[in-house]
Formats: sequence, C-alpha cells, structure tokens
Amino acid sequence: MSYLYSYRHNLTQLLEEINLQKPSIKIPTFVTHDLVDTYQTCRLIDDFIFEYFQENRTTDTDIADNRDQKIDDALDEFQSKVVEKILKEKQDFKNISLKKKKGFKNIFEFAQCENLYLSNKYVNLISESLGHTLEEIASISSQVFVPEKIINFKIKGVDLVVFNQGIIKYTQLKTKKDTLTGSQSDRSINELKIHPNSVFAAALDMGNSWTISKTKAKENNIELLAGQAFWSMLDLDYETILNKLKMTVRKIEKELYQV
Repeated sequence: MSYLYSYRHNLTQLLEEINLQKPSIKIPTFVTHDLVDTYQTCRLIDDFIFEYFQENRTTDTDIADNRDQKIDDALDEFQSKVVEKILKEKQDFKNISLKKKKGFKNIFEFAQCENLYLSNKYVNLISESLGHTLEEIASISSQVFVPEKIINFKIKGVDLVVFNQGIIKYTQLKTKKDTLTGSQSDRSINELKIHPNSVFAAALDMGNSWTISKTKAKENNIELLAGQAFWSMLDLDYETILNKLKMTVRKIEKELYQV
C-alpha cells in the first residue's frame, strides 16, 4: 500500500501530504506553467488511484443489476431539474413581457411568443445540465474514479479517471464530438498530454466531426473515444443509456410545450 492511500479516510491529511510532497516531483518541459501544480498532484496520486481501484472495483452481479436503476435515477433528477429551470424561465418571461413597452430584443419578445423567444435558452439549459448528468451516469461504473467526489479535489481538465485493462486513464468528457472551439481544443490537448495515459471522450457519438485536433491528439498519445467506444470502457451499455436519454428528452419536450 502506498503511504498516501493510508490517508484515504482522512482527506484533510491526504491533501496536506500531497502539498508537502509536490516539490519532489520534477516537471517535464512540455508541461505549461498553469499545469505544473496539476502535474505534480497527479503524479503523486497515480498510485493512490490505482490502489483505490484494486480495493473498490467490482463486477458483482448485484452491482450490475443495480446499474439500470441508478441510470434511471440520474435521468429522473436531470428531468426534474431541467423542467424546474425551464418553468422559471417561462414565468420570468411572462412577468417581464407584461410590463415591457419598448426595447424589445426581437420580434418574438414583442409578439410575446415565449417558446420561440426562449428556444435557444431552453437548448442551452438542457445541454448544460445534460453534460453533468452524463458525468453522473459514468460515475456509476466501478471502473470510474471521480476526484471531486472521492478525494474532494478538482483536477484541471479531468472529469474522471477510468481504470481500463490495468491502466488508469485521465479522461475529459464532453457531450458530443464537436463541442470544442479551436482555442478550447488546444487547451484540452495541453491538459491531457501531461498524463501518461489520457482520453478525450464524447459521451454521445454525435456531432459533425471531432473539433479537437486528431493529429495533435495522436502526437500526444491522447485517445479519442465516442459513444459505444467510451461506454464499453466503463462496462456500461451505450444503447441502453442512449434509449433512456431519448425517452427522457421526449418527456421534457412534452412538459415544456404543454405548459
């Protein structure tokens, strides 16, 4: 057992020990200044995470049978929160539109067409919430380590760490393949290339094409995984998740346009 893993039940002391040991970690030249602290921390907790998986990873039938329910619970919570936020937006629109006499943003606001006026806001709100929900579903897998949940520590550019074929892979998870802009692509490359094994993943195999540079990803040993390729690494079924998500989005649409 690594000495850091012995502090797994005392997170305050664990973080203190990490901070004490950071200066002992040498920094490669390819690590940018803003990622020095992240690199040092991750190289210190590599063994901690590996031992965590050795102790906690399981393929018990009971756990597997419970996955569907956990996915349903995550999607139910997603639906509930999204509908609550949307209803608030609709009520805010009604309250403002009744009083507003000039300075309209567009014809939809002037015409008091709330669903047309708020349509972009609906999509953005749902998409943002969906990203968090997909991370939550990924964390159901016993092959996933979420630093913020388990050791109360955020790793820059990393949403989760996956244990795959005996290797820990630092993973950045996006909703679909074409999520990033050009500048965001370079940032993601820099954030992931500092790890011995890393993955840039799209939870849904959707979008026109990868907006992260495939050439730079390959040069820096960053795997690009989308949809089934990603979820199979977590031992979760992509088609099941996709179909459940489809039904949830349909329920949201039904509630949205019935109100």
